[in-house]
Amino acid sequence: MHTALDAAGSAERVGLTLTETAAASDRTVADLVLGGDFAFTAPDGTPFYDADERSHLGDARLLLGLALIAGGVAIIGVAGALLAWPDRRHATWTVIRRAGLSTSVTVVLLGLVSLVAFDSLFTLFHQVFFPGGNWAFDPETQRLVQLYLVRFWQIAAAALGTLVCLLGLATWLVGRWASGRAPAGSTPSAAAG
Repeated sequence: MHTALDAAGSAERVGLTLTETAAASDRTVADLVLGGDFAFTAPDGTPFYDADERSHLGDARLLLGLALIAGGVAIIGVAGALLAWPDRRHATWTVIRRAGLSTSVTVVLLGLVSLVAFDSLFTLFHQVFFPGGNWAFDPETQRLVQLYLVRFWQIAAAALGTLVCLLGLATWLVGRWASGRAPAGSTPSAAAG
């Protein structure tokens, strides 16, 4: 986070030192992950975020929570399928393998599109996931968009995309290995014959 903030020039834009900028971001992330209220003060004693910014960050926390729950449910579902239907492990690992490769390909395609249309993708993302419209802020007066500049989000998206792509490729490799080791299973007609 700190490297992306520095590379984006956030400290200059928000008017803080590098240390103060990192501290404000750390506090924002802590409140996002741990359930804080984003109501902390800037070094000058004023509230760092206004009510609209805090509301948006609360919505972002909800979205993050839903994404983590969906990921947890998916992991439990895959583990359950592998444990509940041992005769279908080959088919399950084949689906896992394909999902990993599909994820990597999708991320690479999104990355290529974002090279020429990052602003459009960023806007579309916010329109879909924040339809109430509480995501447009004034860069002259609101610190949320001064701290997290578009350049920061480009760097963060590239880092996240790289991580997801690598995890997708790792999933594909593990799925490929495991589906090759798992017995293909039997169908009712094959078992009867």
